[in-house]
Amino acid sequence: MLISLLELPENLRKHVSTLSACVKLALADFVADQSAHRVRYSARTEASIIHDYMVWYAKDMFPWKLRRNLFLLHVENDYRVKLKKLDGRWRPRNIQTDLVLQFEEQRPLRLFDDLDLTHLFLGYQRDEAEILRSSIWLVRPNGRTIQWAAELGIEDGASAMNFAVIAPTDPTRDADIRRVRPKIAAQGATKSGHSE
Repeated sequence: MLISLLELPENLRKHVSTLSACVKLALADFVADQSAHRVRYSARTEASIIHDYMVWYAKDMFPWKLRRNLFLLHVENDYRVKLKKLDGRWRPRNIQTDLVLQFEEQRPLRLFDDLDLTHLFLGYQRDEAEILRSSIWLVRPNGRTIQWAAELGIEDGASAMNFAVIAPTDPTRDADIRRVRPKIAAQGATKSGHSE
């Protein structure tokens, strides 16, 4: 069932802009960084790279945990969110492990998890013509089906939300790219670090 943003619970609705940004920024980075290589990528490789970008941004925006190889965002104390590429029926393509089934069936992932946590998918449906036009969705799974799906980034009449988000800045991100000194510069340097 499709729902509007206004139908989301208030404690989730206030995070819509940031949740949407995790995906929008990831898609934009993928296009900017991978444009020279995209033609060689399979759909699975592309989805994996975009997922890594989404995780990178999400780690700056929300508390998170890695639980037995399952990366989950914590939104408020009520929601656990998994980042995914979604198909046309708002379903991810998962390897059906016990942990994935527990997540999709809204069962606790640990013995002492709160029983009232809601598990959600945050993801995108890829636009085949232009990836930056991909729709962004928040989906509540219910076993093999979905309970609801809400499109993020859509302005809803009188309650139009502002989805302009400034990317978080991390000075170490760009610095990490240049950790290795070029071989030529390293050979010409002395122990004190000055060139001869």
